[in-house]
Amino acid sequence: MWGRVALLTSTSFAYKQDGILPDGSKVPDIPFLSLLIIRRDLKKALIAESIIDTGFDAAIYANLTLAEFLEGSRPIRTAALQAAGHSVECEVFTAECDVTDPRSKPVLSLGEVEVYCPVDPDDLSEDVIVGRAILNRLTLHLNGKLTKILV
Repeated sequence: MWGRVALLTSTSFAYKQDGILPDGSKVPDIPFLSLLIIRRDLKKALIAESIIDTGFDAAIYANLTLAEFLEGSRPIRTAALQAAGHSVECEVFTAECDVTDPRSKPVLSLGEVEVYCPVDPDDLSEDVIVGRAILNRLTLHLNGKLTKILV
């Protein structure tokens, strides 16, 4: 169903517009990329628009949709992450992952990656977050308007 792919050229994503803070100031737009998370055991996949966060050391931090997609999988371990002054207990899963283009077509295989799913639903992110464990494997150009993934 999903073949191994190699990036032939480059692909780009326009930054996502963010909102306005309560004091009226605009939050800067957000760089993101699109990931295809694959569960071969179920023969299913999930497209996850993922916010780029160079402050997150690991590969992927789940939102509710991704956590539900991984439900029924067996975690490989548990881990504690530090966030905003408290510890976040997570189950860590592995999943096959590809970078996709804006049309959700796989363009680069990342192989097996680790996905951190908080045990407490209050610690789930609104968005899927992609961190340095993946970002450091890519050549990215961020210019304030576009996230460009280069060969």
